[in-house]
Amino acid sequence: MNPRFCDHLVRVQQSRADPSVSERRTPLRSAILSGGVGSAVEWFDFGVYGYLAPVIGARFFPAKDPVAAMLSGFAVFCVGYFMRPVGGLLLGRVGDRYGRRSMLMSSVVAMGGASVLIGVLPTYDQVGVLAPVLLVLLRSVQGIAVGGEYTGAMAYTAESAPPGRRGLVSSTATVGVTVGLLAGSGAVALLHAALTADQVQAWGWRLPFLASLLVATVGIWLRGRMPESQAFSAGEEPPRLWAALVEQWPIMLRIIAATVGANAAFYAGFVYMPDALGGLHPQLASGAQTVNSAMLAAQAALVLLGGWLSDRFGRRRVAAWLGVMLLACLWPAWRFGTSGTLQGLVVAQVLLSITSAPLFGLQGAMVSEMCPARTRCSACGLGYSVGIAAFCGTVPVLATWMVGRMQWPQGPLVYLLLAAAVSLITLVLLRPSHLGGMEVPVR
Repeated sequence: MNPRFCDHLVRVQQSRADPSVSERRTPLRSAILSGGVGSAVEWFDFGVYGYLAPVIGARFFPAKDPVAAMLSGFAVFCVGYFMRPVGGLLLGRVGDRYGRRSMLMSSVVAMGGASVLIGVLPTYDQVGVLAPVLLVLLRSVQGIAVGGEYTGAMAYTAESAPPGRRGLVSSTATVGVTVGLLAGSGAVALLHAALTADQVQAWGWRLPFLASLLVATVGIWLRGRMPESQAFSAGEEPPRLWAALVEQWPIMLRIIAATVGANAAFYAGFVYMPDALGGLHPQLASGAQTVNSAMLAAQAALVLLGGWLSDRFGRRRVAAWLGVMLLACLWPAWRFGTSGTLQGLVVAQVLLSITSAPLFGLQGAMVSEMCPARTRCSACGLGYSVGIAAFCGTVPVLATWMVGRMQWPQGPLVYLLLAAAVSLITLVLLRPSHLGGMEVPVR
């Protein structure tokens, strides 16, 4: 008998007997497209608001004080983040009970619908206080969608990959986030380049949101074709919600602590710094968005590199070394990023990219490996989203308040250093048993 045919029969029998082997039979191309491209679709919608926050603040939160206007806009930005734990819990529960496919389809529909409605909202001048109320409600829906999207895509791609390539494959979900933010940043840069400031203020800001109708259609088509994760198909029935939370709280705390440093640095460097520069020097707003777009494009390769390195040398080891580098780069990055020049912004974003982007690349596999399959979506979604909502998404608001109101320009830097130190300590203390939620613990 042909030896190759014998080997094939053995692999088939193993996949039937061992769910962990069948888990790896999900087509990688479909997993990468559904996870990575789907994430890009959602993060285009979510990121556009962040880049247009000062404009939206002026239209929905009128104020003579420009700092107050920006603060109000970013406050709604944070409403989306505060709803992310709700989304992580609700959509994560859907993913654990009804499948990863149902969870990811629900998130893209909710995100696309909310974005289009933001694009047609009346402003404060047209309907008064109803305008900001409706904006907050729609932003909350976006936050719920993202709360299930990112960690759901990371879990799905990690479950679809063989153990030796799990870091690289799951990093494509993060690349999708980068591509989505890049598209949002590029759209806003094009908006500023093609229209005058008055046109952007009057009606131009609506265009990227209205474009979400086409973007969401692509996401729905991709998610409708994705196969279900074999980890869900072969997994145990998840416990009741309260029992799952009680069982998984140490894992969720570990996820928060391990990821807070890189995420806080990202929101400082790629949301706060460009908008603060454009607010202080309006003539540099277009250039700041162009720099942002270029840096986000470069980050995609670094994200993939981080996933590959974690497969090659181990997640704990690579993450700890990157944590040390991030801690060392924060002070010069903050100094250059707040210098008030485009050159300073470039230097700051380069420093933050080479240290935080590889960390994002390995986070998908790392947080997925921390959780057992039957509660993976709920634990990852809630833990990661709580960390983002409480400690990372609030960085633009916190930095604006410290610098603009308290007149403490180094305050945000102190916060970033503390967050990076917490993550570094957590990563150093990780043990192989902490990453044993999948069939092969990674060193």
